[in-house]
Amino acid sequence: MEHRQASDSPLTEADIDLFNRFYVDFLGKRLDDPVSFLKVGTLLRRGDLRDVVRETMVLRTMFEQAIPNIRQRDLLLSFPGVLPNLHSIMFDLSQSYGAEGNTVQVMKRDQVEKHLDGTEMFRLDVDKAMEDFPSLPPDDRQALLQLMKTHPGEATLRFLLVILADHLFLVVLPSQTTETTPALGRLRQLIENQLGEKADELIVEFFTVGGGYIRRAGEGVVFGGSNPLFDPTYATPEAPTVKVFQQRWQEHKFSLVKRILSAEMPELIVGFDR
Repeated sequence: MEHRQASDSPLTEADIDLFNRFYVDFLGKRLDDPVSFLKVGTLLRRGDLRDVVRETMVLRTMFEQAIPNIRQRDLLLSFPGVLPNLHSIMFDLSQSYGAEGNTVQVMKRDQVEKHLDGTEMFRLDVDKAMEDFPSLPPDDRQALLQLMKTHPGEATLRFLLVILADHLFLVVLPSQTTETTPALGRLRQLIENQLGEKADELIVEFFTVGGGYIRRAGEGVVFGGSNPLFDPTYATPEAPTVKVFQQRWQEHKFSLVKRILSAEMPELIVGFDR
């Protein structure tokens, strides 16, 4: 399971600039696309993957030649491991065949297209298998229903927002827990049960894109805050570009929580502390 690593240093203004170049210029994404925004933000939040994004932008011309189609570049956001895998393919070919040339470029494009074709098949197969699976699993729904039986101000829970390919999940945790591995393991087990015999063939790799708290308030519940493991931290939170990114991150995160709850528990009155 994913944990914060020593390399997961706070995002700087330079990292926000890197995000914009990769997200807008290279991937051609819109800033009002919450799923894509949070996926790329997760790549940058994780220090090991941030280095891969940075190196991709250093080698941007090479990657643009290997993946000239914007639609294909979206496949880089299928699972967290796709970009580092492609980076390894490009690096290995460069090491094996030396200087750039038409032959090397064709080989890179062929290898990259083959890898992306396989990624697309995995993504489509996962999406198909998960289309009838709830974004709010039964235990998590029960936890919210139990919270609604308490008096306002008496109880608080925590949550994680998780994305597998194109499927959203809301995971609910006890308020005092600091260990997320069991909850993510429970979700993984549910997904593998849903996939059945295909579980060993398909990719089950999460974007865990943050979390926060849930508290009972008024006639409903309020979501707010962040999760120290999975939300980004910031080196200069008052810098204008960082503040804009942080605001977008929170807005997108809670917009997906609202999307899940509107579909799964439309009777629940929900508010947000951003």
